[in-house]
Amino acid sequence: MNKTTLTTLALATLGLASAQAGSGYVSYGKAPKAPAPMEVPSLCECFAANTSNVSVFAAGILPETSSTDFDDSFGGGIALNYFFTENFGVEGSYSLFATDSAVHQLSGSLIARLPIKSLCLAPYALAGGSFHTDGVNQGTWHVGAGLDYRIANCLGVFADAQYNWAEDTSDYTTVRGGVRFGF
Repeated sequence: MNKTTLTTLALATLGLASAQAGSGYVSYGKAPKAPAPMEVPSLCECFAANTSNVSVFAAGILPETSSTDFDDSFGGGIALNYFFTENFGVEGSYSLFATDSAVHQLSGSLIARLPIKSLCLAPYALAGGSFHTDGVNQGTWHVGAGLDYRIANCLGVFADAQYNWAEDTSDYTTVRGGVRFGF
């Protein structure tokens, strides 16, 4: 009987304590406001309108035919992009390739992209023109396609390929891959 008495006493004490505890809420005429939710930016906000990117890349130049113009070679460059809308933008780039002589290429491109925000991936197409010099100064036209993948805080990686029609030398393909920094 001792156990029953102690159990009954313990339950009664707990019941009184919980009845005395109350809600802990004191009203002064206004209900308390919940704190404002924190806005955490999405990784893919970097695909929004009015955004810019700086890209640093490694590149290769692959001539259509083996000729005395230039051989397959590697190089690199830097590019600056600006997107007016989520889907359309422009790019200016400078590339340097190490062939028999140095090939310098200044390019301008129009870009159309289709962001897939759930994957933080944007396939894109580009077209434009460039000035190419390696002892022969000439204009080129190019079209290409690529992928832009965002990792974190507008940092991403990209890869693309462009076919170039040259005025005075053989046509060639450039491939690029690098890192993209959004701001």
